[in-house]
Amino acid sequence: MLKTLLSFGFVILLNLSLQAQLESYKYILIPKKFDGFKYENQFRTSTQIKYLFTQNGYTAIYEDKIPPDLAEDPCKAVRVVLIDDSSLLATKVKIGLRDCNGVVVYETSEGRSKSKEYEFAYREAIDGAFKDLEELPYSYIPPEAVLESLASETGVQATAVEGSAAAVTAAIADPADVQEDAETISGTAVQIETSAGEEVWYAQATDNGYQLVDSTPIIRMKLVKTAQEDTFIATVDDQAMGMVYKKDGLWWHEFFKDGKTEVRPLKLKF
Repeated sequence: MLKTLLSFGFVILLNLSLQAQLESYKYILIPKKFDGFKYENQFRTSTQIKYLFTQNGYTAIYEDKIPPDLAEDPCKAVRVVLIDDSSLLATKVKIGLRDCNGVVVYETSEGRSKSKEYEFAYREAIDGAFKDLEELPYSYIPPEAVLESLASETGVQATAVEGSAAAVTAAIADPADVQEDAETISGTAVQIETSAGEEVWYAQATDNGYQLVDSTPIIRMKLVKTAQEDTFIATVDDQAMGMVYKKDGLWWHEFFKDGKTEVRPLKLKF
């Protein structure tokens, strides 16, 4: 039961983080010809993807129809990439979104079709992949407003989950059961070693949290406070990027990348 509650709490935080990342982009750029295809709009892939984004509330535009504000600030948009892993037996695609620096900020799960008619097969596979995006409510919010909204919503959800978990913990006779559940849940994430875990970042107080600077000093990350102690919303270049929290005396950065959850250690000095 505790394991389920904690997993539910993590899913809430992850979905809020993903939603905030997408809502900070005003435009979805659709290529008229995706990589690996010979012709523009081959198998009607471009029109199909543009239609799906538009139907779900996004401002989807073709790359040759750039509005003035996007020309001035290309980082207001993410570009769609169609990740095609089709074989002779099946059409298999994922939909990815890349920011102005070419970094993949979101990737759907795989959509498939076994149809032998290419146009129908790509439409069916794209529809399947897009279901992940349909589950994420979207409306464009400027980045600064996203951070305020995410901080507020995360605090409410974290408090609710924390209270439920505490109630379940009290009902468990053997404290070892709680520890076992916690260890099992932490093992679902992929831990990676990065330079962030090898150098010390120094926390400087801000109005709503902290900014983390290295010894240069360069700001490497900003932390927005939540209602839960030692748990922060992480932002990089004013874009939401998961959560930073303290566990067993250590700081961790947990975020979503390339379709999976990753966790990296941080050395922070407050």
